[in-house]
Amino acid sequence: MSPRAASLLVLLAVAACASTAKRETASLAEAVERWQRADVPQKAAATADVRAVGATDAEVAAARTACLGAMDATVRALDLKQQVERGLADLEAKRITPDDPAAAALPGKLDESERLLKEGRRAMTDCEQKVMSLRMKYGV
Repeated sequence: MSPRAASLLVLLAVAACASTAKRETASLAEAVERWQRADVPQKAAATADVRAVGATDAEVAAARTACLGAMDATVRALDLKQQVERGLADLEAKRITPDDPAAAALPGKLDESERLLKEGRRAMTDCEQKVMSLRMKYGV
């Protein structure tokens, strides 16, 4: 193979990789935006959509991992918050008593929910920065 043909093959391979990374970036950016717009009940499904985004490019994979960390923490926090709300409703309706183990677990669930929400917010900043960097790099 001539040096010129080898150079052409290398250029084509680089272009194909960039094209894949661009498609993956666009898919990830769209999935993250859908997650951000999703109502609380749809956050878990929107997280699954982000998890399903192909990420063969190392930078896209790192961004997806960062985003999933933020989303998983947030979804878990929202779930715990709903558990606390149901528990308080059960207490008010006298379906459980204050000394019931389910009632005793409520403050811990609330604390964990707050911790996870903070973690999710911090991680979402990293997610957004990584996705924005990829969008700028690939013109998406």
